[in-house]
Amino acid sequence: MEARLSALEARLDTVVPTLATRADISDVRGDIQRAVGETHKWMIATVIGLFIGFGGMFLAMSNALKPAPAAGSAAPIVIQLPPTQTPSAPATTPKP
Repeated sequence: MEARLSALEARLDTVVPTLATRADISDVRGDIQRAVGETHKWMIATVIGLFIGFGGMFLAMSNALKPAPAAGSAAPIVIQLPPTQTPSAPATTPKP
């Protein structure tokens, strides 16, 4: 029985130093909370981007599916400018 107990104590002496301490657990907890926060930010940014993207696609498709105006329904816009006056050249008299 003494041999078995000493073998068990030897095994525990090698295992106990490798167990996690309270500081180790708090470090892991902080890392997990940081990762969750970053994931939360990325998810919100992705949802906002999807809303903007689908909104843009909706506007593009609604403009593409509008019926074309009939050929004679809209009168063309005509802009009339006043006639331009060209300056007349001074009259020259031929020399004899």
